[in-house]
Amino acid sequence: MFFKKKQDVTSVEETESTMEAAQNTAPEQNPKRNINWKKIGIIAGSVAAVCLVVFVGFGIYFQSHFYFRSTINGTKTSGVNVSTAKDRLSASAKGYELKITDKKKNIKTLTADDLGIEIDITDKKLQNIMDKQNGFMWVYYLFNPKEYVDDALVSCDEDTLNKTVFGLCMELSQNATPTVNANVKYNKGEFQVVDEIYGTEIVFDDFRNIVEKTAQTLDKNLDMTADKCYKQPEYTADSKEIKSLIKSLNSYVNTKITYTVGNEKEEIPKDTIGSWLMGNDDMKPGFNDELMGEFVSAMGKKYNTYGQPKTLNSQYGVTVTVPGGNYGWKIDKDKEIAQLKEDLAKGKDVSRDFVYQYTAASRDGNDYGNTYVEINYTAQMVYLIVNGSCVMSTPCVTGNPNNGHYTPCGAYRITYCEKDAILKGDNYRTHVSYWMPFNGDIGLHDAIWQKSFGGQRYREGFGSHGCVNLPLSAAGTIFANVKAGYPVLLYELPGTETIDTLTQQNANNCIDAINSIGEVTADSGQPIADARAMYEELTDSGKGLVTNIQVLIDAENAYNNILAQIAQQQAAAQQAAQQAAEEAARQQAQQQSQQQSESIKNQISQQLGQ
Repeated sequence: MFFKKKQDVTSVEETESTMEAAQNTAPEQNPKRNINWKKIGIIAGSVAAVCLVVFVGFGIYFQSHFYFRSTINGTKTSGVNVSTAKDRLSASAKGYELKITDKKKNIKTLTADDLGIEIDITDKKLQNIMDKQNGFMWVYYLFNPKEYVDDALVSCDEDTLNKTVFGLCMELSQNATPTVNANVKYNKGEFQVVDEIYGTEIVFDDFRNIVEKTAQTLDKNLDMTADKCYKQPEYTADSKEIKSLIKSLNSYVNTKITYTVGNEKEEIPKDTIGSWLMGNDDMKPGFNDELMGEFVSAMGKKYNTYGQPKTLNSQYGVTVTVPGGNYGWKIDKDKEIAQLKEDLAKGKDVSRDFVYQYTAASRDGNDYGNTYVEINYTAQMVYLIVNGSCVMSTPCVTGNPNNGHYTPCGAYRITYCEKDAILKGDNYRTHVSYWMPFNGDIGLHDAIWQKSFGGQRYREGFGSHGCVNLPLSAAGTIFANVKAGYPVLLYELPGTETIDTLTQQNANNCIDAINSIGEVTADSGQPIADARAMYEELTDSGKGLVTNIQVLIDAENAYNNILAQIAQQQAAAQQAAQQAAEEAARQQAQQQSQQQSESIKNQISQQLGQ
């Protein structure tokens, strides 16, 4: 002991001397700890060699033994050979029964015969499993237990199994409660999760497969709840799809959408938006199209003016009501719903107007604004109004109501404008220079074939097929100022009837002809006949303008009286002449009779004298 202690002291002194020498030779270097890498290498090599020996040893061992923690058809075969595995499998299969426990804890026992189980456990079949086993994979399967299931060892007769499971399904499905996925609901300003419901519905194919697998693994107990034999909800409250859906819908419902309609603003209530939202079958954000449609329809009732009557301060100084036509604002229901969905999906506040199917000129006051075409059907007059001022007026000819071609009154919009158009009908094909349809095939256009415009010509045989006929220059002026969408307001205003210039001129000519008859004499026949012919050629409205028709009637009566007097005088003269002739003839006959009588007397006297 003493010697050893002295040696240790000497070693310390030597070490100190060595360190001092090192400091003197290399003053700038720090002392380093010496590592015996050789020793470490020897130890590591020894450990690796041991591990290799163990790995190879077990690799060889598992060429004839099943892996640690392995099972065959549910029976533990950890580290055993084929013979032992056979014994264990045979013991598990002997008298096999399967106890099935339902949700109400009722137990149904199925025998091997009920399940059609066929057991054929042989050394050869187990050896086939062993031969497929790679012994050197034992480390992997130590942490990932190998579960062999071979229906060559244990199988179920398909028909028997199906029959038994079907009967069991029928028995267990009575009064079954449905399985319901987790979902969401809107409550007090936000969306919340509605938990899933685990029901007692049974899906035959799924249940059959579970029973078959349980039987093949010789497991003697099947808990229908724990082993998920009942129909399982696809989505639960913990599903990432549900959580994502909640996040999306709450983003949607917090989006503010404000409509700006003219000077009015209307924000969609949060609860209204909440009522539209839901999760679809894939747990993606969905929409209740029916409720959204009801909302848009309600907005339409409030803000639509399409097809509604309009009030108009007419060019006649009175306010008239223009019947509904095809003019006005009309929300496009389908497109507005689509836009709402897009707005909500973006999750950003929006201020906008509705999406319209039809638009109009103004949202404040009358929707047609202060620039439009005004047509007085009664007066047969057209007015072009620009910025509230009448820049042109013209008479027109509308459809002939006597043959069903009535031009309907209403508020319309010009559909389009076309130059040099060909108008086609059942029996006509007509070129016009300016064509501006506003109500289907009814429109404004020039009509150079009309000899006159305005008045009552439209119902006196000169009316159109329904269009508004215009003078060429007037049609050109309107065409130059309007475009598609331009309002056309057509109305009736009793008491504003007019007479066209041609009818007035013809009536005036007739009046002059009557006045030229003058004093009626026997020579007045031709002037009277000419005046009567002119009157009969007039239209009904023209005849109403002939203020001296009574003069013509009196002249006709006076002329007829003159003719009657002349005829009477002629008749009297003829009668007097006839009477004179008859008297002369009578006298002559009497004279001849007397002469004959005298001659006879003379003859008799002569005869007597002889």
